[in-house]
Amino acid sequence: MMMETVISRSLRLMFSGSAVLVGAGLLAQPAFAQDAASMQRVEITGSSVKRVDAETALPVQVVTKADIARTGATSTEELLQSISAFSSAGGTSNATGAGTSTGGLSSISLRGLGSTRTLVLVNGRRLAAFAGSDGASVNVNVIPLAAIERVEVLKDGASGVYGSDAVAGVVNFILAKKTDGVEITGGYGSPSESGGGQNSKASITGGYNTDKLNLVVSGSFEKEKALFGRDRDYAASATRLPYYSGTATGQGNIEGSYTPGKGQDAGFQSSGGGYGNPLAANGKCGDIKMGKLTTAAGAPYCYYDSGPDVGLTPDRELYNVTGNLTYQLNADHQLFADVLYSQSKVTQTYQPSPARSSFFGTDGEFDKQGVEQALLLYPSNPVYQSIAVPYLQSMGYTSLIGKPLSITSRVFDYGPRQNVDTAKQGRIVVGAKGTVGAVDYEVALSHNESKLTSAVTTGYFSQVAYAKIINNSNWNPWAAGGVQTGALAEQLKGAAFSGDFLDAKSTSDALDAKITGDFWTLGGITPQYAVGVQSRKEKYSTSPSAAYESGDISGLGGSVVPIDRDRTVNSAFGELSIPLMKTVEVNLAARDDHYDDVGNSANWKGNVRWQPTKSFLLRASYGTGFRAPSLVDLWTPQTLGTSEQFNDTATHQTGIQVNALTGGNPNLKPEKSKQYSFGTVWQPVSTASIGVDFFRINIRDLLATPSAQEVVSRFRAGDPAYAGLVTLNGNDIVSIRQTLSNTGDAVVRGVDLFANWKDNFSFGKLEANLNGTYMDTFDQTSPGGDISHKVGTIVDGDGNPVIGAQNGGVVLRWKHQLAGTWSKGPWSTTLIQNYRSGYQVGHDLNDNKVFISADATYDANVTFRGIKNLTLALGVKNLFDKQPDPIGTAVTNQFQSGYDINQYDPRGRLVYVTAGYKFK
Repeated sequence: MMMETVISRSLRLMFSGSAVLVGAGLLAQPAFAQDAASMQRVEITGSSVKRVDAETALPVQVVTKADIARTGATSTEELLQSISAFSSAGGTSNATGAGTSTGGLSSISLRGLGSTRTLVLVNGRRLAAFAGSDGASVNVNVIPLAAIERVEVLKDGASGVYGSDAVAGVVNFILAKKTDGVEITGGYGSPSESGGGQNSKASITGGYNTDKLNLVVSGSFEKEKALFGRDRDYAASATRLPYYSGTATGQGNIEGSYTPGKGQDAGFQSSGGGYGNPLAANGKCGDIKMGKLTTAAGAPYCYYDSGPDVGLTPDRELYNVTGNLTYQLNADHQLFADVLYSQSKVTQTYQPSPARSSFFGTDGEFDKQGVEQALLLYPSNPVYQSIAVPYLQSMGYTSLIGKPLSITSRVFDYGPRQNVDTAKQGRIVVGAKGTVGAVDYEVALSHNESKLTSAVTTGYFSQVAYAKIINNSNWNPWAAGGVQTGALAEQLKGAAFSGDFLDAKSTSDALDAKITGDFWTLGGITPQYAVGVQSRKEKYSTSPSAAYESGDISGLGGSVVPIDRDRTVNSAFGELSIPLMKTVEVNLAARDDHYDDVGNSANWKGNVRWQPTKSFLLRASYGTGFRAPSLVDLWTPQTLGTSEQFNDTATHQTGIQVNALTGGNPNLKPEKSKQYSFGTVWQPVSTASIGVDFFRINIRDLLATPSAQEVVSRFRAGDPAYAGLVTLNGNDIVSIRQTLSNTGDAVVRGVDLFANWKDNFSFGKLEANLNGTYMDTFDQTSPGGDISHKVGTIVDGDGNPVIGAQNGGVVLRWKHQLAGTWSKGPWSTTLIQNYRSGYQVGHDLNDNKVFISADATYDANVTFRGIKNLTLALGVKNLFDKQPDPIGTAVTNQFQSGYDINQYDPRGRLVYVTAGYKFK
């Protein structure tokens, strides 16, 4: 008869009552004691062969629905932050990087290898890549938290089973497939400190079951309110000496003289404080909402302190509905379908746009319309004579007097920048499975699509229109409050830009089929097999508005051109599980993937498990993997825009932004990887189990876009591979090249550790669970052959960022979650410790090393089930309101100050309540 294709009844038996983050395949009691013959053969993430759950040789970690409730997570991404395998750089990315154009993407990364090397599945099948991103990452926040039955995390490479992207591992979200009655849940959480960051959620789940039909439908809503730098002391300023100093473009700084029709004159300084600011000389930067700094040449200038205005967390809304249906045609055949639809709206609000001559260099509209590429203050302007001339005379800059001056601006006239990203994710799967003779089959057709619409509401303007108005007026760059008034203010309204600026769509249509069963019995051994094929059509398109495509909108990052590409991927795979003897099983898997744009990739994997006794297991695996370049990687046209911020140690300038050439590369080839793991699981007594798994991953031909900081630091260090990526004017950097390429290699090595214990006492049941990851090595080689040793530091010995730090943060040496649960009768309570090791974030302004110390936060949860069908819970995240070390911003391309956005939740202590009632 037909058997299940996912873990079901036996899994719930194995892990019922477990505390948070119990690993699947750990052989915790009562798995050793169970009679294998009485258990169903099912399919586990990482293998296509059906097996008894407890037989797995794979390091799979399972988070159950009960575990999810205990974490107090308010989103799927937040839930995954608690898993130790996501301990490293880019472990999660939650759209909090205001100003980094995330599009509202929340992605996940195993082993610090990036979201493009972590395969995300829902019910065992792929989702479409998030539209508007890198063409490969999946937005996990469109997967509704309320609908998740469990999460299976395979912490091992699996390209031999799943194909591309499974280099670091697989995260499989299993949605509820069966329920009785109707359940309504709701919750609300709020930081204990004033400001934003509040969240609320509600869901309804209903089911209908007969002998033939099982139907589950779930709908939910999630809402989070924005939190700003001004709401937290440690983030309220972009300057904290001697650790970091805000140098964002200020209002009214003099860049140098400018000759209309010819451009910048000799000595023009397009970055830093230039020739200073008249208000700074008189200590009046505060009059235009600026702070005061001094250039290396001694000229005082005004800088914009962006800290108070930066969003620490965005405003987020999520609506979604999911459905799962199975219909039993007869004892041997079943039809199934699942549907998912989500709509996510993320609103980010942050500082007003800057404007200065160097930012206009990438905007072709200036030449087209004959507008000077600078904001000019002419000698005929009254404030030139009354303010600029006395200042230039006092500073000795008399050579500039009488010439038009190029002035910087922090454009407050249009208010703060606000981006609204609306992402829609849809999926439908229909299929059939059953048994024909001794063979199980499954065939399915799926359609996935992701749509993104990005819009702006305030803070944006046409650069050329703004410059044209300014250059034909008697503007005052030192006006009170930094804003223009009267008729000029009315004129400037005509340069404002708002509305949609980008539509993007990603689709994936797939047909897959496989058969599984028992192979021929040879010598008393009966192997199991799985054989299958898959055909997938991927499409990716973007439609920027004309204004966005022109690169003329300030603050949107330069020109963006449309993409409209597709490709077909045809795959075949096979797997064989061989029980060589009662205590030894060998599993072999192979897969061939043919891409019609980048060719073939054949990969395989082998693993073995040896269980000499019921209480002891040894397991090991070895395999190859690959990551195919996405359609975005291959076909994004190269365009000139504005870089993210970086520091230049050669000129001692910080927070610099210059012209940057970015884009894809049609000559890319797939990454290749090899990985192995080996481990042991031991159950010394019936109430406890301990496990250790060692892993190593080698990747070559890495697909990477170097950060601005990496390009500049490696160039200044003399790395020959970066020699052609930087353009200088004198010793000042004026442009960089950041195009995608197959660059360098990486070696990742570490250990996963878990321990579980539970027992019954007269005062109740006690459980304790530990899951931790120790990263021994993460070495990445640059194109020039230099090695970045990335574990426990964001910088090398000279204070230059290690490769990749700017895009994902630090690779932690150690991270664990330790959970203890007491339960008796209707009451249960859980206390969780979340621990991470310390790391180096760089050098301060005096060139002293700066470290962020080790950190432990605690979460607590109390649940009451004493009223029939009602569940009530009260919890606290970050129980003791642990604050971040206020000594540094870990990377220079984040606008937030005073904490590491990849490691710390700026909400601080969060108190929440949840309630659920089930109608039967």
